[in-house]
Amino acid sequence: MANELAHLNDTQLMQNLQTLGTEFAKSGILGVSNPSQGLIVALTCYTEHISPIEFARTYHIVNGRLSMRADAMQAQFLRQGGRIRWVTSTNEKCEAIFSHPEYAPEGVTLSLTIEEMVNSGVAVDGRGQLKQTWKSFPRQMLRARVVSEGCRMLTPGIVAGIYTPEEVSEFGNTPARTLDLSKPTNQREVPTQALLEPEPEPEPEPEPEPVSEPKDITELLIEKEVIVNNFLCNKLHWLSGEQTWRNLAPRHMDSIKQRTAQFLERAEAYFKEQYDEEEN
Repeated sequence: MANELAHLNDTQLMQNLQTLGTEFAKSGILGVSNPSQGLIVALTCYTEHISPIEFARTYHIVNGRLSMRADAMQAQFLRQGGRIRWVTSTNEKCEAIFSHPEYAPEGVTLSLTIEEMVNSGVAVDGRGQLKQTWKSFPRQMLRARVVSEGCRMLTPGIVAGIYTPEEVSEFGNTPARTLDLSKPTNQREVPTQALLEPEPEPEPEPEPEPVSEPKDITELLIEKEVIVNNFLCNKLHWLSGEQTWRNLAPRHMDSIKQRTAQFLERAEAYFKEQYDEEEN
């Protein structure tokens, strides 16, 4: 695509990229839902000399921001000579040793726990409840965070200024915390359960919460990326190999749009069924 546009001046180039972005939005390809997001895709493909298919394998657009898939970060890190040895990856903790022949030959150990994510406010909403993505996929969320931190530490050129979809979706959502200086400084070590199930305090009648705008289908599919792709590939057989829901045929996407709630319920039930079988 870059070679085809190389002969154009700046004005012509932008007009062509905007047109391409509008076509992306019309087709619904790559999860693009409006021309502005389509323009982001077109600009990224042009500046990085990649095809739209390569874009889909590498990036997401979440809340209007460009983000890089955690598995794409990991693949880039390995291609540049990095190594990752997974020590543990459970619903409670993820730990890995990152090494690079030039930047960290002896290796650096990075770990995160669900308790740390809860106590820092990352994994909980404004009411202290565990967010749905962290409740459904704690192991995957922890692993994505560790990959992002390891790649950013050892080879920042891979992810300079770009975050994973899991991180982008949490921007601006971390609940504010204040420190009561009248209490000992170790008060920050609040038990996880206390945050998940806070004691109700006597207060005046609360004001009704503002009604949030309904999420579009792109946001819903991104939030449930793992279970959706698993269901489409292994149950419905609409996908194969490394494909994701972004590669769906238009008729299949239309079918999901018409019955989004029922589709997600079936996907979650299938995922739970697989998980229960694996546990047993």
